[in-house]
Amino acid sequence: MKIARWLLAAFLLVILSGSLLLTLSPDLTRWPVAPTQSVPEKGSVTLTYLGTSTILISDGHTHLLTDGYFSRVSIPQLLFTRIAPNSQRIEHALAQAGITSLDAQLVLHSHFDHAMDVAEVAKRTGAQLLGSSSTAMVGKGGGLPDSRITTIVPHQPYSFGQFTVHFVPASHVPLPAPVEAMTGKGDIAKPVTPPARVGAWEEGQSYAVVITHPAGSLLIQGSSGAVPGALTGYQADYALLASASLGKQSDRYQQTFMEETAIAVGAHTVIPVHWDDFFSELTPDVKPLPWGLDNMHNSFHALADRHDGDFWVLPPFQPFTLTPGAQSPSVSGQ
Repeated sequence: MKIARWLLAAFLLVILSGSLLLTLSPDLTRWPVAPTQSVPEKGSVTLTYLGTSTILISDGHTHLLTDGYFSRVSIPQLLFTRIAPNSQRIEHALAQAGITSLDAQLVLHSHFDHAMDVAEVAKRTGAQLLGSSSTAMVGKGGGLPDSRITTIVPHQPYSFGQFTVHFVPASHVPLPAPVEAMTGKGDIAKPVTPPARVGAWEEGQSYAVVITHPAGSLLIQGSSGAVPGALTGYQADYALLASASLGKQSDRYQQTFMEETAIAVGAHTVIPVHWDDFFSELTPDVKPLPWGLDNMHNSFHALADRHDGDFWVLPPFQPFTLTPGAQSPSVSGQ
């Protein structure tokens, strides 16, 4: 009887500990916050972080958005139900960010936390959807016509106003085998029509994007994985790099990732993305991923400690103005 009580107590302790690890988050205030301007100067380019790898890039005339994930479904929903875009959350986030129209959505890969909402966002903003063949299937399943979907060619330039966009092959950070099996690593072969299981939004091809403009240039990497040599010939003033799960990788992996991203493009500033708890609604004070899912401090150190320039955190919904570097923002590509 005493052994049974001890086993029950141990079981309850494990459950309680697991619950706390999925509730408690690291303290973000330890890290420097990027300076903001209430009114950007005419002709400047601003970045607005909108959670996960969703970033609004604008020069006041042309507006680009990477990914566009605002539904932010909970872990129980992912595990036990079919999921679909949340119209209320999408509309609220777009309004809070001041987004009424977009010229393009640039999708970095097709997992649910990057691509599930893309068709709904495109419908509301008039955006042209650009991404892999898997992303195209997400757009089609969401009701976008073929004319609004562009299946990209790597290293080919795409122009929007004064912005030039290059998609560059990248890779996904390694995930635990059960998570990878659930979320899917292959290509999407047919249109995804929500609601569907989370695994319907398979990764497809992962990309980074290099975006250049006379007022500044940037690299956006939506997952902490890189293809060796893929960024040879590219330059960017800023490197926005996904940090989730990077702190769990080996020192060699972390060093290689930085060499193949921020160092490869000569970035003077590194900004982490995909650090927030994307299983909860996006708010200006959104918390980082909880301790049970990531160690944000280790992930941030993996970036900051290997970079000689600035390291800034962008709070959601606060525009940050780019400062052009000494180098030309031109891109030679592949």
